[in-house]
Amino acid sequence: MKQTEKIANLDIKGVIFDMDGLLIDTETMYLKAWPPVGEMMGLPITEALAFATVGHGAKETEEVFQAELGEAFTIERARPLIGQWIIDYVAQNGLDVKPGVRKLAELLRRRGMPMAIGSSNTGVNVRAFLEEAKLLPYFDAVVTADLVERAKPAPDIFLKAAKNLGLAPEQCLVFEDSPTGVEAAHAAGCVTVMVPDLVQPCDVTKERCFQIISSLEEAPSLFFQ
Repeated sequence: MKQTEKIANLDIKGVIFDMDGLLIDTETMYLKAWPPVGEMMGLPITEALAFATVGHGAKETEEVFQAELGEAFTIERARPLIGQWIIDYVAQNGLDVKPGVRKLAELLRRRGMPMAIGSSNTGVNVRAFLEEAKLLPYFDAVVTADLVERAKPAPDIFLKAAKNLGLAPEQCLVFEDSPTGVEAAHAAGCVTVMVPDLVQPCDVTKERCFQIISSLEEAPSLFFQ
């Protein structure tokens, strides 16, 4: 982690954002969803077990649950149940956009900086959440786990997002909230800024970050002004 160097000193030409837990407070929502979904499936899915899936794609989430619950858990079985739970929850409670998101997006747009989403969630969910939060128009590309062979922590999502922006990975600044996402961005060769959400960075994660900030509210003054 390079505490003194500024992003402005680098040859950054595009920005890639994770979504869950970074732009929208969906990670907390998913943690709430898994225990009742587990009840529907007849499986003891605890919030602590669900916490181990933060930042992972569907395949990796299935592996975590199956290691604890066995093959009675499958993503195929869980997907429609958690999807409906989330739909009902959002209808009742709406979505919470994280602090500083809109201000940063507006600033980047005024600067002519292309932006992409790089998410381990599905395309259907990501677009639905971004539309609900009125954030989708800011992004020039949306890359999700169902568009690549490997989800995070593999670099595929960020490599494809950079390519879709017409940029080399090292020209892209990635904002991530999870260690899994930081690992993926680092493996892709992107410059990475972490904004921790539910999981705090360990020493290895810190070394893979250009900077760690507490909120996207800090990003404009630290990196773009």
